[in-house]
Amino acid sequence: MMGAWGTGLYSDDTSCDVRDEYVTHLSQGCASEEAEQKILDGYGQLLAQPEIACCVYFALADTAWKYGRLSASLKAKALPLLQSGGDVFVWQRDAPANVAARIKVLKALEARLNRVQPPELPVKFAPPKPQKVRTTAPIGSVFSLALPSGNAALLILVGYKELTESIDPVFSALSWRAASIEAVPQHITTTDPTLPFNAFRKQCAHVAILPGDQRRNILFRLEQTSIRVEPLLPYNPESIVWLAIGRIAREIDAFYDSHNHAASLAR
Repeated sequence: MMGAWGTGLYSDDTSCDVRDEYVTHLSQGCASEEAEQKILDGYGQLLAQPEIACCVYFALADTAWKYGRLSASLKAKALPLLQSGGDVFVWQRDAPANVAARIKVLKALEARLNRVQPPELPVKFAPPKPQKVRTTAPIGSVFSLALPSGNAALLILVGYKELTESIDPVFSALSWRAASIEAVPQHITTTDPTLPFNAFRKQCAHVAILPGDQRRNILFRLEQTSIRVEPLLPYNPESIVWLAIGRIAREIDAFYDSHNHAASLAR
């Protein structure tokens, strides 16, 4: 599951994706149950993981209810999950201080799904647009990123994530920072460590660039290098956090600054 930033029903990437994709399917002419099934088919075996199942079924049931299209079968999936505590176990494990707030959100959803849903809300038809391909760089491409500290970092293209409106590159950040791009290694392998990125409740192995201006190339601050990656680095599409490019640069600097500080204290 992608990063979460709060206890709200739509305070994580997965729930937002489900909501938006469901509405998109309706706007493209899908019947309500067909739209539901498309979402569920897209997650497939991941629904066997309780944390992901809760995000998907809760967001899907809530959105369908608000649009007056909640099916009996979807309701029969979502309510038992809610009645058994939903994903509270995740919050007890990762963010105990927020458990009460999450319980309140889930109780409100359960009460809503048990009420008569509103009349079917009309959805304006919008034919599908071609997905925006952010870059055609091959997997394994290595990019340098200038950091606020004046140093440089390396981002390795490890895969692509297909979204509703775009196909986005996903990166791992090499555990490397130097004052000059000339000091970069010429060969990267799977044994070279990479940096984690913090999401709300966990660390993610990869980062994708959150676009600030859709008219601008999201790679505008990256410079492609000639560094080779052999073999390709591992890619886990369920361990991605989306951050603005400036935030990525600041987090890499912060990682090294904190580790350098800890090392100086240990001397």
